Amino acid sequence: MKKWLIAVLALALAAGYAQVNFPSEGDLDGNIEELWDDNHDQAAVKEKVRVVIPPRYALHLTEDEWNLNLNNPPEAPGPYTFNPQNPQPPAEGCYLVPKAVKTPSDLISYALNGGVFRPIGAYPAAKDYNNDGKLSDDEKGTLICVNHKVLQKFSNDPDGWQLSVSVTGTPASGFGYFGLADLINQVPMGGFYTNSLPYGPAVVAQRSGPTGGWLDDLIIEAFWFDGSELDGTYTLDVTFTLAGL
Repeated sequence: MKKWLIAVLALALAAGYAQVNFPSEGDLDGNIEELWDDNHDQAAVKEKVRVVIPPRYALHLTEDEWNLNLNNPPEAPGPYTFNPQNPQPPAEGCYLVPKAVKTPSDLISYALNGGVFRPIGAYPAAKDYNNDGKLSDDEKGTLICVNHKVLQKFSNDPDGWQLSVSVTGTPASGFGYFGLADLINQVPMGGFYTNSLPYGPAVVAQRSGPTGGWLDDLIIEAFWFDGSELDGTYTLDVTFTLAGL
């Protein structure tokens, strides 16, 4: 019996050595692969790892409503003057710009030339800032109300991404002007303004390659009320869309 057992073990070992063809690489077929050298002083195994990463686009908006009631406009915390050496957007709240600033294009020129946005909490925009009992031309004009929110976006598309915005709502006009600007790390990427709906989609930011994780955009929204707007209640739906290039 003992001789038979020894013979069986010897045959099994011999068969094992004859069948093992030690490969240089592992595979994904579920078999265990082994390597060793003739000197029997080391051993190594290799593993292949397969990872599947699906394409992903994701958006998160830190604020999904802006309720602006001109019965009590929110006054900005202080005056604003654009500084090209430190280009920050105006703080949230409402401002007065003089009546000489008649169009959104005039507003851009006014800001770039050092014009002052004065805080105000009244509609229509008029305030006796120097308390002399009368309103000079720079103490009455257009009401501009500003709101900030952060749009957080994610894309792993190697070809790049673009962010577009469309605006719908009712009524389709009469609300003055609505404007939007996109900033990344305080750098303006794009924007638009409109006084009628529907509008867009308008591309406000884009880049090649992935976002590199979650990339935050500062979204500046503003309304311009110069007296051409009509009384009523308006609802604007702003839709942000992130897509590949």
